[in-house]
Amino acid sequence: MKSALRRILVPLDPSVFADAALETACFLANTHGAAVSSVAVLDSDEIRASLIPAIGPYYPLMVEEMQKKIAHADQILRECLDRAAEICRNAGVEHRETEYEGIPAEKLMASSIFHDLVVVGLETSFHFETRGVKGESLHRLLDHTSTPVLAVPATGMKKLERVLVAFDGSPGAARALHDFIHIATPYDPEILVFAAEKTPEQSDFLLGNAELYLRDHGFTKISREAAPEPVEAAFERLICDPGADLVVLGMQSRNAIRDFFVGNFTRTMIERGDAAVFLSH
Repeated sequence: MKSALRRILVPLDPSVFADAALETACFLANTHGAAVSSVAVLDSDEIRASLIPAIGPYYPLMVEEMQKKIAHADQILRECLDRAAEICRNAGVEHRETEYEGIPAEKLMASSIFHDLVVVGLETSFHFETRGVKGESLHRLLDHTSTPVLAVPATGMKKLERVLVAFDGSPGAARALHDFIHIATPYDPEILVFAAEKTPEQSDFLLGNAELYLRDHGFTKISREAAPEPVEAAFERLICDPGADLVVLGMQSRNAIRDFFVGNFTRTMIERGDAAVFLSH
């Protein structure tokens, strides 16, 4: 079967998460014969807005300082692009590097529609020159892109042997299951499909058909569980035993994305850094 994964987008910033995303993208690209596109975005407008007052006696000095900060940010992003090219070359992966100027979330969303997958860190530092900490760019990207997103911890995803799939039969969960197949088929991982807070009849229908669907696509190591506890508690238990290299989640609606990514469970996952998270509308 011809691979559906041909172009992978990796947003860059000067963080270990971006390096982990690049290494993960190369891992997938080597298996699928895909190309990796690394994109860096210089947010010069935010740098200007953080320094330049509307008017005042210090305006000329602030203009000079602003130019220095923009040049500094540009130099850091160029170093990120050079490092991305080196990582891809060392991995033997076809690659392209591009720098844009603008709002990072908007540029990344515009680029994502021309790719099959976005691989990004669970934390981002796109506004490193002005904020010094992770911003909202990851949340905005998830809120708007129609391209599946693989968000990885600082350790990346070096193997794909165990997968945890949350499946409740919703459109988002169904899309995530479909999109996941394109990525995971070459690896034939162990897959645990689970549903929480469903009646026995609902669980039997959802999990039974999800298993049949995966087996018809060539997966052979599938188990299923109807979790008796709420979904958050089920995740907490299953992410520890049997563990997972990847967690597959469906995104239910635009507004639910923000709720999901500020939720207690997701914050715990990000802090723990146990597994990569595959998200799809």
